[in-house]
Amino acid sequence: MGVPLPMNKIRITIVTAFGFAGLGLLLWATAPSGQVVNAAEIALSPRPEPDPAVGREAYRDSCARCHGETGAGDGWDAAKMFPRPRNLAEGIFKFRTTESGTPPTDEDLFHTITHGLPGSRMPDFSRLPEELRWQLVYYVKSLSPVFESDQPVPIDLGSDPGPGRADLAKGKAVYEMLQCAACHGVEGRADGPSAPTLVDNWGNPIRAANLTQGWTYRSGAEAKDIVARLLTGLDGTPMPSYNGAVPVEDAWQLAHYIRSLQVQAEFSDRIRAARTDGPLPADPADPAWGKAPQARVLLSANLYKEREVLPVSVTSVGIQALYNGSEVALRLNWDDPDNSTDPVPDAAAVAFMPDRRMKWELGSLRAWPPAPDAPKLDWLRWQSREQSSAVHAAGQWAVVLKRPLAGSGENGAQIGRDAGGRPTLIGVMVWNGGNGETGRHRSNSIWLDLSLD
Repeated sequence: MGVPLPMNKIRITIVTAFGFAGLGLLLWATAPSGQVVNAAEIALSPRPEPDPAVGREAYRDSCARCHGETGAGDGWDAAKMFPRPRNLAEGIFKFRTTESGTPPTDEDLFHTITHGLPGSRMPDFSRLPEELRWQLVYYVKSLSPVFESDQPVPIDLGSDPGPGRADLAKGKAVYEMLQCAACHGVEGRADGPSAPTLVDNWGNPIRAANLTQGWTYRSGAEAKDIVARLLTGLDGTPMPSYNGAVPVEDAWQLAHYIRSLQVQAEFSDRIRAARTDGPLPADPADPAWGKAPQARVLLSANLYKEREVLPVSVTSVGIQALYNGSEVALRLNWDDPDNSTDPVPDAAAVAFMPDRRMKWELGSLRAWPPAPDAPKLDWLRWQSREQSSAVHAAGQWAVVLKRPLAGSGENGAQIGRDAGGRPTLIGVMVWNGGNGETGRHRSNSIWLDLSLD
């Protein structure tokens, strides 16, 4: 985020290219289940004494498949994951309550093992007995000499003024003073001018955090979680520590300001189309869209090339729908830092299922196109070379697609409820041309209900 710090604030580590952890998002990213906690909140019972044999066996059972036998991040499944598993042997950890360049505390490691990092492939291991999780902490520490040579230096995170006393204007001023927008963008959508140039400690491209997507904050999206990331930094990434660069009180104001940038995520698999009179709007900025409720839909992908996962960058899409007596219009919006037209355009498509009974034969959209003899779908398509019904501004696309309610042709889908009273099924695909996405390399929704209110 913005202003560089003196070199003694950040450890510079020379490693091999195999050691990258966090090729993906430069963020403190994902679901709000991750939280900054202290030892009193974690230690439910006295810690066991280290038992290397028990820790080694637990690691082999639960961790080696991803992190590798020696912790080098080269497990059997590592190439299938984005971001890649942590190279534990290097001792560089993003999510800590300690100064940049110092190892995490035992409680930090216990917290990550217990809660995981939602939004990555690191699961939570809360199902394991507490004693076994502590043995994993001890064993993980044994994989890196860092825990022998360096000691954790906890940071004083200060106290939260609370949302009611937070000064968002002050927080915005700190955001501007630290030049956070250089990477994260003015509105926090990861579209800052420096964002395309970012690389991690291993020279791998890394994306700036989209601060509007609180559900993608891996270590928690509350102000207390954000302030911890601001003051500790994300070691191994371009995100520095601001401990000492700003007063702790100002860091809290900045944390609350970043919290205010988060959009409300009402994830759903149901799209409710609102009835309106007259022609349907073609302009995404038309005020008529104000009467259409928005559903936010999660997107995912599962495509590999030579056993390596092909990552996608669009993780959700907002969908609104309006209809009149003859047509339906869909307004899609998703975050995309750049407006890509050449050589690979940004694109979107909506698939309409002519018959809900086809769902089981077609399967997931992620596998589309299916076998040649599979049932056909009815499609609406758009790409960024067609600007007439689309707007790209502040790191976000808004696109309008329209079609008749009545289906036409052999594969035409009738919009409305079928004979059994069930709504039409639709699916959404999005391609980020700036990420080189074409064909099956794309983000996909599940099948969604489109109902006419």
